[in-house]
Amino acid sequence: MVDPAFYDRLGDDANPVGLLGSEVDGGFTQYAAVADSRAHDVTNSPLNDEQLACLPTAYGTAMGMLERAGIVKGDTILVTGASGGVGFALVQLASARGSRVVAITTSAKRDLVAESGTDAIVDREKSDLSAEISAAAPSGLDAVADVVGGNTFEWLLPLLRERGRWVIAGAVGGPVVTFDLRRIYLNNRLLIGSSMHTPSHFLKLIDEANEGRIQPRVAKTFKLTDIHKAQQVFRGRQHVGKVVILPS
Repeated sequence: MVDPAFYDRLGDDANPVGLLGSEVDGGFTQYAAVADSRAHDVTNSPLNDEQLACLPTAYGTAMGMLERAGIVKGDTILVTGASGGVGFALVQLASARGSRVVAITTSAKRDLVAESGTDAIVDREKSDLSAEISAAAPSGLDAVADVVGGNTFEWLLPLLRERGRWVIAGAVGGPVVTFDLRRIYLNNRLLIGSSMHTPSHFLKLIDEANEGRIQPRVAKTFKLTDIHKAQQVFRGRQHVGKVVILPS
């Protein structure tokens, strides 16, 4: 499996600055040449090729979020956008390390998200989401893994415990937010930005894949020649998991 990230320097904790298929061409191809240091052995993984294809970007981003936020066994973590690629990965990876996961999604996608291993699901269409989350996590949240952003930030922040961590890697709900800074420093909370993964994070993801502790959900597959159809499905945002392109 290929690490798709390009880094600013050598080292296990190097920062990602680009992505194969984004800043560098080579994503939607039958073949791509990469340095051997970027290729990792997953021949012993119980996952099939389609599932492995889900991992590098979405699961790599999710792993980076969990590692930077220091999520450990016993933590209660809220995941926003749990039906998306990164959100679904967050639920699985957090569950695999023994965290208690509360997931936010829509009622239409609830059953499929439940397959990811979440402990509780909150319907984002409910009128009082704060009360729903409080009921699912009565002792409060140790962390929020946010891939949505937007106005949820202001009213979710008080649900974090003392020294709680908020890690964010997306802003599809809106990049500009307002909140009371005192809710950060008076409760010793941490606000953490997370962009993709480091080399050490990716190695941990390889371990998860080889041990079969995660089960990526393939929503649908398309041939490379049908890539436009795949992009239409992706933009429709009705799927749960990943849309996978088959190169052959």
